[in-house]
Amino acid sequence: MRKIATILCLTILSSSLAGCLWNLLDDDPRISFSDCPSSWHVEFFDHSNDNFGSWDGRVEFTDSKGNTEVLEYFSSNKKYVTLDDSLDWTMKYTFYEGDIGFIVGDSVYGGDNRNGDSGTIELDLVRKFAGGANDDSPISFSCSDSNWDIKFVDQSNEDFYSWGGEVEFFVEGNEEDSYSFGDFSSDMKYVTLQDSKVWIMKYTFYEGDIGFIYDGKTYGMNNDYGDSGEIRIDLS
Repeated sequence: MRKIATILCLTILSSSLAGCLWNLLDDDPRISFSDCPSSWHVEFFDHSNDNFGSWDGRVEFTDSKGNTEVLEYFSSNKKYVTLDDSLDWTMKYTFYEGDIGFIVGDSVYGGDNRNGDSGTIELDLVRKFAGGANDDSPISFSCSDSNWDIKFVDQSNEDFYSWGGEVEFFVEGNEEDSYSFGDFSSDMKYVTLQDSKVWIMKYTFYEGDIGFIYDGKTYGMNNDYGDSGEIRIDLS
């Protein structure tokens, strides 16, 4: 991708070259914000509204090089923050609403605030993963449709909070080492499995209009309670 972008840059006028080089630098930002990551370092919350239109506070992220990023009254499209792990980070915050806050690792800040409560913390960059996965997990989850093997569907609500079923993934021939999930949200809608393996997915539906899509085929969507089955996913 970088090679293609570089070639394009070299074929245009020098006045445009600077902007193209700037875009190349932006390919690897030191800090990024999203409403839909597969992993993150900081998660903002608003107990009044998960899809909040304005997080009523102010935060400053400062890295060990002295660069600062300020956020004020932002929406949930910046709910998850991913930071450059090679830098040290400080976060300064002020809450202007009682039930807002953020989570870093297993620590929760805010949620029951007085107006103007503030503080400064040195961030311990513990990366959190959707679905409770980790760096070594062969399964990853996201609400982004950029790359996936399985897509979960709830016809009642595209942004569902509870998928009324259970699924289990394991590598063929190794059922003892399995990964099970149930009643998860649309943050885990898209599943990516580790390549070069043959996977088995077992499923049970406890809701009539839920299902999933694999390899262009739809499963479920018109279920009796407890309908179940399994599929073979060959990524070898």
